[in-house]
Amino acid sequence: MTEDILRASRLDNTKNELSKITANALFNFMREYSYLENILLNMFICPRYYPEEIDYLGLKYDSESLSEWYIPMICFCDIPLHQISYHAEGNPWDPNDTGYGKFSIAFHKEFGIKKGIQPIHYLNKHSINVEELSKAMNLLINREFSESNEDEEVILTDFIFEYIRIIKPYYGSMKRKSRDNTIIEVKKNFQDEHEWRYIPKINQSELPLMLIREDDKRAEELNNIYTDSIPKTKEGVLNFDVEDIRYIFVDNIQNRDKLIKFIRSKKKGKRLSSQEKDVLISKIMVYDELKEDW
Repeated sequence: MTEDILRASRLDNTKNELSKITANALFNFMREYSYLENILLNMFICPRYYPEEIDYLGLKYDSESLSEWYIPMICFCDIPLHQISYHAEGNPWDPNDTGYGKFSIAFHKEFGIKKGIQPIHYLNKHSINVEELSKAMNLLINREFSESNEDEEVILTDFIFEYIRIIKPYYGSMKRKSRDNTIIEVKKNFQDEHEWRYIPKINQSELPLMLIREDDKRAEELNNIYTDSIPKTKEGVLNFDVEDIRYIFVDNIQNRDKLIKFIRSKKKGKRLSSQEKDVLISKIMVYDELKEDW
């Protein structure tokens, strides 16, 4: 009797945690079919060091303004399916905003919460929050701490540096590669993206928790070097199982058939049983077909 009550209580809690407005799935969109195939081959997603514009924070180090840093992360969104096309395909009135791609792997939100994936905090750059955060950050960046308060200062520093890895301005610009591979800036209302972030537990002795952009020539090179090293760290990648997946999106029928063939013939990477392969295939959806009914 007691076990039945506890089980019912757990079910009620799970039901109450379900969102009534946002999706109960966390979507990671990508532009290339090969990325999706590689994820399903290894059954993990590897974070990348992504650039974040930080002009709005007004940070300085040795009197030099800091405009950008790189954070290792995987980005997700919990946008409902009927609103997902803008996120996937971009703004039809802005040729520079081409979206994040029609390929996607979506996990149950419950899985994301258990893995520590965090909804980010959008900041109004005119708010007192940004003003006070800027003061605290500039103090931390430029101050030499005394040994007497070292433990307390480490705790406070760790908290603030973890916090700034899950913030974004409400509105701003982001750098993207255009169709001709040049770097362009796209203006966005970032809150529309409903972003959640997986930030890996990387030991600072393995890799840096953040990269400060020093010059344009070395930035992308260092980004790629450190990103390629993440799978070699102890807890760098986001591992998942077949039951953690809610949807798999491909852009068209041709790539659906290609992915089915890949899954059925999969022998490298993480081994899957025949039943797991069947379940995985059952989760594949064709984006262009779904869009007709949104």
